[in-house]
Amino acid sequence: MKLTAIKPIYHEGEVKTEGTTFETVEQHGRELIKKGYAVLVVEDNPAEQPEQPEQPEQPEQPEQPEQPEQPEQPKTKSKTK
Repeated sequence: MKLTAIKPIYHEGEVKTEGTTFETVEQHGRELIKKGYAVLVVEDNPAEQPEQPEQPEQPEQPEQPEQPEQPEQPKTKSKTK
């Protein structure tokens, strides 16, 4: 997990100052984020991120004026004998 330090952090034998980017394991990273010591670095690297299906943009359709609803005509039952 790639993080950026917000506060000084002692990690792997050295102090990471504010703005320093470093990597750590998932659990440790979540703990540092929760405690406010670091933020997650968002990468635009599709090889490491799970694939998300892209949704194609739908072109905007011009608004059409509403047409008044036509009342339904009652259905007649025909009796056949």
